Amino acid sequence: MQRDAVRRNTLSAYRPGDHRAGYSTIAGFVEPGESAEQAVVREVAEETGIEVTAVRYHSSQPWPFPGSLMLGYHADAGSDDISLNDRELDDALWLDREEIAARIDQGLFVPPPSLSISFRLIEDWFDRDASFTLRQVCQNNGVAEF
Repeated sequence: MQRDAVRRNTLSAYRPGDHRAGYSTIAGFVEPGESAEQAVVREVAEETGIEVTAVRYHSSQPWPFPGSLMLGYHADAGSDDISLNDRELDDALWLDREEIAARIDQGLFVPPPSLSISFRLIEDWFDRDASFTLRQVCQNNGVAEF
């Protein structure tokens, strides 16, 4: 989820019970009768109260359950205000590239495993027009599971 037109901020979420400072992307399921894009809009609104104004397909990844597939999207936000509506998340916040790098350095942000679609979504946003990459930050800080 990107907050502004120049895409300097990303929305990161922290799920209950994840005791490793594991922030990730918003996730959910497609309901019967809705498109994948409609599910992105609905899930983001349900979990964070944020209105999505544009949705762009990024990539897919197999899911370990039979007949399932994870789809990754980038989206633009129409508002900045976060409201943790359905208690699926313990925290959600807007972070820019430098804030993520600093939090990784401080042990306050552990990205998803590098083989995950969530990592690839964050990495694509993070690395765009950057002087340093997310993988460099993770490697320099000895992030486990990377």
